[in-house]
Amino acid sequence: MQRFESSAQGTAGVPYETFCDEVMSAFGAELMVLAPTGDGDYAYLRFGSELIRNVGADRVGERISTMAPQVARFTSACYDQALADGMPRYTVHRSLKTVRVYLWERLIMPATGRDGRRFLIVFGRPLQFREELLTTVLDTSPCGIVALRAVRDDDGNIERMAIITANRRAATIAGRDGEDLMDGDAQASLSFLSDATVWRRCIYAIELRRADMIETSLICGSQTIWLQIAVAPLGNGLVLTITDVTGLTVANQMLQSRAATLALEIGRERATRRALTQEIDQREEREQELRRLAETDPLTALLNRRSFTEKANAAIVACEESRAEMALIVVDLDHFKAVNDSHGHPAGDAVIRAFADLLLGLVQTDYDLIGRFGGEEFAIFLPRADLGVAQRTAQRIQQALAARRLPVSETLSLKVSASCGIATHRSGETLSALIERADRALYRAKNDGRACIRVAESRISAAA
Repeated sequence: MQRFESSAQGTAGVPYETFCDEVMSAFGAELMVLAPTGDGDYAYLRFGSELIRNVGADRVGERISTMAPQVARFTSACYDQALADGMPRYTVHRSLKTVRVYLWERLIMPATGRDGRRFLIVFGRPLQFREELLTTVLDTSPCGIVALRAVRDDDGNIERMAIITANRRAATIAGRDGEDLMDGDAQASLSFLSDATVWRRCIYAIELRRADMIETSLICGSQTIWLQIAVAPLGNGLVLTITDVTGLTVANQMLQSRAATLALEIGRERATRRALTQEIDQREEREQELRRLAETDPLTALLNRRSFTEKANAAIVACEESRAEMALIVVDLDHFKAVNDSHGHPAGDAVIRAFADLLLGLVQTDYDLIGRFGGEEFAIFLPRADLGVAQRTAQRIQQALAARRLPVSETLSLKVSASCGIATHRSGETLSALIERADRALYRAKNDGRACIRVAESRISAAA
């Protein structure tokens, strides 16, 4: 846009040949050139390589009238206006005939050639890639998924919630199979929200910006339905993930009532013994799943501190038996409070999730342990790793942060740095002592200006 403004010549726009020479080398992959055909249409003269990659075809020689009718009319009107007044246009539209479904943003710049012919130089790039993926996820999810928007009174108090979107599974669980819940009142459409306790906890989740897990039941006809509802704040509202756990609840109740009887009959009937064994196995599987959920940090899906500690202690015992080296990295995001203060706690949560994803991509999780200790602090335990491996791992983390911005929303990404403290395990040392030494190294990294790596002092230098 700056280059256009510096070269524009009134209603003629920019000189076509000169402007192309200036911008093609830098932006040609995302540029298309069109010319009016004289019959109200426009033909493509150039279609950049990046556009070809996203669209899936080269459109040189084609006309915009081959687009979907609504998009073609919109595009033609924008092009006509740009040529008429020589002014650039910024447009956003959705394209349905590409390999992916995109929202495109375009900068339309009118130009005039030396021979008087008119041209349009258009810079285009995909703005979002979401709708088809979102629809597929919602439609195929075994859980009900509902997004709610809070409706507030003049004093800012939440008086009701409206349904923004809901998948078919949510309608089925709510006893409204086949109905479209969109734009409906949440309490009227989702009967479990009529429960005062459930409603109050949803309100708290919005106001406190805190996720929650609710278990409740509802009567559907003559049947009692048991639900597990994961509540996550989103903007001025919530996302509810609703799981029908009726089968699990009934099975547990049946298991408890049958276990005593089966235990008495186990010596007489082999079939009964097998049934009991199967019931116990199923219960153990369910308990294992519940334990997995209890071990996971709900925001990042990393190990929580308690689970990290248990697994790291077990790894220390195994490594000491094989005399393998071990290392611990403690990572803390720098100036994280400024993110929350400037962009709000939802943005802070998004940064933490994005950083957790980055760690999962950089660390060999089949062998190593990654946990969130709380807030913006993370820990990485590296069994069978010496100091050099730990330093290279920390360097990869900092290089990855330096090379990218962490996504916060569809329109916002933030540059974030981190400080790292490293400690290698000493023979006989407890995990808490190892963490304490790594924390001291992290503290030195913070004091030394942040965005750096510091190693805990060796036993010899510490003694000195």
